[in-house]
Amino acid sequence: MRKWYKLDNIGTFYALTSGLKTPKVFRYSAVVKDNINKDILQEALNKTIDVFPNFNVNLKRGVYWYYLDEAIKENIVTEENLPICFTIYKNSDDFLYRVSYYKKRINLEVSHILSDGRGSVEFFKLLITNYVNIKYEVEGKYENKHSEEEKAEDSFSKYYKKSESLIDNKGKTFVYKGRKLKNQVEFMECHLELDKVLALAKKYNTSFTCLLVAILIYSFKDELRLAEFNQQIKVDLPVDLRPFFKSSTAMNFFGLTNIKYQFKSKEDTLEEIIDSVKQQFRQKITAENLSKRVNKMVSFEKNWLCRVVPIFIKVPVLNFIDMITTNASTTCLSNIGAIKLDSKVEKYVENISALTATRGFQFTICSFKNDLCIGISNKYVNNDIIKNFCRFFSNEHIEEYINASEVKE
Repeated sequence: MRKWYKLDNIGTFYALTSGLKTPKVFRYSAVVKDNINKDILQEALNKTIDVFPNFNVNLKRGVYWYYLDEAIKENIVTEENLPICFTIYKNSDDFLYRVSYYKKRINLEVSHILSDGRGSVEFFKLLITNYVNIKYEVEGKYENKHSEEEKAEDSFSKYYKKSESLIDNKGKTFVYKGRKLKNQVEFMECHLELDKVLALAKKYNTSFTCLLVAILIYSFKDELRLAEFNQQIKVDLPVDLRPFFKSSTAMNFFGLTNIKYQFKSKEDTLEEIIDSVKQQFRQKITAENLSKRVNKMVSFEKNWLCRVVPIFIKVPVLNFIDMITTNASTTCLSNIGAIKLDSKVEKYVENISALTATRGFQFTICSFKNDLCIGISNKYVNNDIIKNFCRFFSNEHIEEYINASEVKE
């Protein structure tokens, strides 16, 4: 009998808004020592699916909600032939992830309907481990401590507790208004020496993520017109909820908080911004506040009226809400964190990067060994914010190299 899985809260929202032009897709890539062997990569994928069967699903449409149904066919590895973060889901026979390769690079692209960055990174780590083990005949380990049921758990519903919603929408938000690329997105990888960025954070007496958020906000200072100083820079910050709620799900389980800063003048310093960001981190990234955000997200799904409304009514309403909330923030910075592989495996891997689709511009950060990769997705022709952000590190004498590509949507 084929298995089916309930969509988590975030997956439900993305499924109902999947008709929009911008796909909710993110991408991991790993560059290995030699050109990829397709047959070995296929074998590695099949072994990975044995451990993560909840990835081997199709999205099906019910009367009231979408759900995930176990796929019958095999997901086939392909040589890369589509734009980065291209739409994955088109019909109910499609998988919600794809594995491709190009020369020495292995790519995993995942729809947010299926999983988030932290959930998918475990799938990706096992895929790379399996490939290296088979290709180079080593015995690198991947610790699989959790059961199939734990990996497929809907942690949003499990930890939902009816309470007051958290309302945080004060102040006018600055929205970047540059000219957009026509039917294109620019993807960049900015690679930095991790130890030097960590030393910079120590110099400013702050954490790694606080520093990056502060530098991003600081990058707006010289681009604001005087009339825009009454608007606040609002950076969305996805927070992995697993450590707060003892969850090991491979499905979506993150909360979205935001960090705000309103410039007083052109003289505002990076130190002032860091102090503000640190204070907001202490206030907002707590189990109590994150619980309120979980409850706020799940309360919509639990509402009796929403539950009895059929999908064909939910879809246009949620697409409209999604369009409005897109302009409720300035940008987004997502820190995946350090990606670690077994020592027997990592010596065959040169670097790892992460990127995501966007309607504006946003940053996805991960590190591997001493390589910090800042993945930048950008829809604008001339984005001075990104230039200022990257230039900050070179001004601090931190060596960087940048890979860039423009792709048609």
